[in-house]
Amino acid sequence: MFTSWGWGGGDHAGRPEPALEREFRPLRALDAAPEDVLVIHYSAYAPALAEQLDRPQRIVLVSHNITPAEWFWDHDAVTAVNCEVGRSELPRFARAADVAVGVSAFNARELAAAGARETAVVPVLVDPASLGAPGPPPGAGSGPEVLFVGRLTPHKRHDLALRAFALYRAQHAPDARLSFVGSPLSTAYRDRLVELADRLAPGAVRFESGLSAAALADRWRAAHAFLCLSEHEGFCIPLLEAFHFGVPVIARPAGGVPEVAGDAALLVEDTDPAVAAALLHLVVSDAGLAGALRERGRARLAAYDHARVAGELRALLERVAA
Repeated sequence: MFTSWGWGGGDHAGRPEPALEREFRPLRALDAAPEDVLVIHYSAYAPALAEQLDRPQRIVLVSHNITPAEWFWDHDAVTAVNCEVGRSELPRFARAADVAVGVSAFNARELAAAGARETAVVPVLVDPASLGAPGPPPGAGSGPEVLFVGRLTPHKRHDLALRAFALYRAQHAPDARLSFVGSPLSTAYRDRLVELADRLAPGAVRFESGLSAAALADRWRAAHAFLCLSEHEGFCIPLLEAFHFGVPVIARPAGGVPEVAGDAALLVEDTDPAVAAALLHLVVSDAGLAGALRERGRARLAAYDHARVAGELRALLERVAA
């Protein structure tokens, strides 16, 4: 994108994911001119990034939010430590930045509390259309399809979604199916969720990860509802994917979810799974409500249009560089 704007620069990372290694240069190879602007993305404990804070260049920090460590202590101590240290280091990064950017107002408030001199909100650059075109609303077929897309981690509350789905299936739709799409925190954590699924809704729950874009699009097109009961979200990209594919959304208003969802989702604060189950039945059985949510979702997408958000980012960077 920067290249298309006629800018130089490059993408550097300390420890990129193996699948992304070819897309990044080593951070140690960064050779920035004094007049350059460094855009630092912060989403986890990163000592190699901390070393960049002493450079003379102007810095724009983009915070993607770090999940509180308490969600991980009972499941993965290494992840818990990384989250704990990452959150404790946030003030250091926030104070070093000329502008600290949150991908949501929820994130920006955290940055202000951490001591940032100036904060701004620039959403995540998302292009749901890259996943493929939406299809017609799914028919009754062989039963309602409920979907959640997101990593299998404790704060996403797959356990609560399972309990809500099991109640919905028992009370309203015995042929309903639930799909979880996302990579697991660990094999052990995935196994715990699979065991719970087998106990609550045997044969009705599918766990998938590593799907191609085409396969993920197929899951979206088949879904009658998107159920997100996560208790910590800095932004929640799958909401926009649901809106693009016309899938009605039921979600907890956690973190950045309310501002991303706007009026295009049914937000449920009650943690009683029976409430989420009732809302599932409502969006699947009430065609008028489902249609209204689809229309609102499509309208909500305009606020996160790729070109619009890219323009906001460009304007901010040009101001910092001036």
